[in-house]
Formats: sequence, C-alpha cells, structure tokens
Amino acid sequence: MVQTQITPPQEDAPRRSSLERVHRLFSSFDYEHTSLSLSDLSRRAGLPLSTTHRMVRELLDLGMLERTDSDELCIGVDLWKFGLLTPKTFGIQRVALPFMQDLYATTGMPVHLGIPEGGKVTIVESLRRRGSDGKGARGSGRERPYIGQRDPMHASAVGMALLAFLAPDEQQQYLADLDRNPAGDPSEQIRRELAQTRASGYSVSERRTHPNTAVGAPVLNRLGRPMGSLSLVLPVGTVIHGYGHLVRSTARAVQRTAWDQGMG
Repeated sequence: MVQTQITPPQEDAPRRSSLERVHRLFSSFDYEHTSLSLSDLSRRAGLPLSTTHRMVRELLDLGMLERTDSDELCIGVDLWKFGLLTPKTFGIQRVALPFMQDLYATTGMPVHLGIPEGGKVTIVESLRRRGSDGKGARGSGRERPYIGQRDPMHASAVGMALLAFLAPDEQQQYLADLDRNPAGDPSEQIRRELAQTRASGYSVSERRTHPNTAVGAPVLNRLGRPMGSLSLVLPVGTVIHGYGHLVRSTARAVQRTAWDQGMG
C-alpha cells in the first residue's frame, strides 16, 4: 500500500501575509498623503478594494486608523502611541529634546535629531517655525526633513555626522555601495567631507538645505559609535564656524546626559 505523506499546514504563512498587507496599508500614508479615501488607500497599497475595506474596518475598531472630518482615513492615535515606545527613538529623543529646545530658543534656527537606521538617517525630532502651509516658515529655505523621514546618510548634515563615526567596516561598505551608483555623489568627495567632520567634530552640508547650510554633530555611545546626531540649519551668508561649535557642544551635552542615564 502506498503511503501518502501529509504535509503539515503552513500556519505562519497566512500570518506573515496578513502582516505584510497591514504594513502596506500603513506605508501608504506619508507627509504628502496624511489622509486617504478608501479607494486611494487600496490603490496605493496595491490591495483589492474588498480586502482593503475589510482590513480598514478592523483597524478602525482597534483605533489604529481613524476618520477625518471629511470622512477620509488617517493614522490613529493608538498607532501613534505604539510608535512613541520605540526604544531606539524614545530614549535619545527624550534626552535630546530639552537641549534642542534651548538651541532653538537661542538661535531661532531649525534643529533636527536623527538616528542611524540601516544605512540611512531617520529623523525622530524636529523644531522649526511653522508657515501658513504647515510645512515650515515661508522664505526660510528648504528646512527639511520632517519627523519620520529617511534619507541616505551622505545626503544631509545630520546624516554625515552619523556616517563619519560609524564602525570602519560599516563606513567602507556604505562608500562601496555609493561607488556602485554612478548617478550619486562621488565617494572620494564624501570621504574628504567625512575626514573633515571627524577632525572638526561637526559636519557641513547643503545637499538637503540649499541655498541654506546645515551643520551637524554626533551623539556617541561609550564605544565612539553614533546613537544619533543633531543638526542646525543656517541662513545664507551665516558664518559657520561658531555655529558648528555650538551644535557640537550641544550634542556632547546630550551625550553626557545619555551616558549618565545608562544609555550607550
């Protein structure tokens, strides 16, 4: 008699698939699309309308999605609360915020806090004036980034301050990947800027803020590797040197406090 081999059910596959669909739904929202209609959400997530409707109904019940006054869908408060508990962002953001507020009050210039994440910098706090468009003061230049934004490390001062102090093997891998992208910035130029950043203790860049200039400084752990970095966006024509030292001293104050509180 031929025995039939019974394959055990793949219990994890449906769960992974469901989680992936939920992730695609939430990833459909961004700073340009903070609220979406059901059909737009379905289209941006690449999911059937019936599937989107079913999942949205459950996410609304759980408080992870909410409806706006115009009956569009947006991220819910409960999901926001979960995000606040992320250890990688909450610890450094909590420590750095009072120092960032002092720096902003002193200079009146945009202040950003970033953390390293998979070869990119993720912005976890940002202080700046708000304009009538809700995205920054008019006439203040490109004061990006926004909280949650991710960029290649070499593309901004806050990221260069991280990249300059990565472990040598991580930094070399990043630069090697940069070499494989002929449309990107030359790695030799980035290497020179990184050397200058290590020498001075702060980075200087206009890549994300042109025509304004940004300066950034790292917050290091006890092994000399970056936990985060601060940046300050300077108006055109500002003398950089003094502000570079100001950002560096602020970052070091954050660093000392983080160490005192058992971080790093």
